Amino acid sequence: MSIDKGNGSAGGWAGAVPASGGADSGQHLRASDAEREAVAGRLGEHYAAGRLDRAEFDDRVGRAMSAKTRADLSGLLADLSETGAPAVPELARGGGGTPGSGPRGPGSPIEFRLDSTSGVPTYLQLVHQVEHALRLGYLKPGDQLPKVRDVVAALAINPNTVLKAYKELEVKGLAAGRPGQGTFVQATLSQVALPELTTLRRSLSGWLATADGAGLDADGIVALFTSALRDFYERRDGSRTRGGAASGGTEGVA
Repeated sequence: MSIDKGNGSAGGWAGAVPASGGADSGQHLRASDAEREAVAGRLGEHYAAGRLDRAEFDDRVGRAMSAKTRADLSGLLADLSETGAPAVPELARGGGGTPGSGPRGPGSPIEFRLDSTSGVPTYLQLVHQVEHALRLGYLKPGDQLPKVRDVVAALAINPNTVLKAYKELEVKGLAAGRPGQGTFVQATLSQVALPELTTLRRSLSGWLATADGAGLDADGIVALFTSALRDFYERRDGSRTRGGAASGGTEGVA
């Protein structure tokens, strides 16, 4: 990522000073999209840690995404720098990098992926992926979810989207924020032990290979599986209903 210094040269955030300016002149340089996103991500961390309320967070993120200069960005974090984080995040010299280490982040056992063709809102995709990981035993109480900044940097989405997903998980009682640390799993949806899930997955993989060999594409496999799943539950629930009715009738006669 190149930073326009106004004199044709490029470099990182730190130490960028126009030839004619003093030590503080770098703050008046034009802010890049990567810098705006980095500040928005840092604001997301402060919000998750409870240092900003929702209204203040929304206001600052809006100003960050429309900031013209680095001075504008610095001002959004100036009163939050007591946490020890730099008031203005640095970009790698010479450019090229996007802030953040990836969607998983250190300490988190899962990583997020997005499907832009699914039609499902981004925040719900994140919620569903956490729920699926809980059901499959990949996540358990006490595990940390990816940090907001890491998700924003890796998936190029607004921190509000990540925070909305985490808030939804909190409302469902599945996760909870810890000030200064992040968001952690506090409940599980797992119904079957991991060894049984592994066996089921192996069987399902064999079925998928057979379906693929028969010429079904991904959409065809999903349609067939969905239809079979629906029929299975309809038959099972119908059988239980009939069994319950028969049992009730017998008791009535007795």
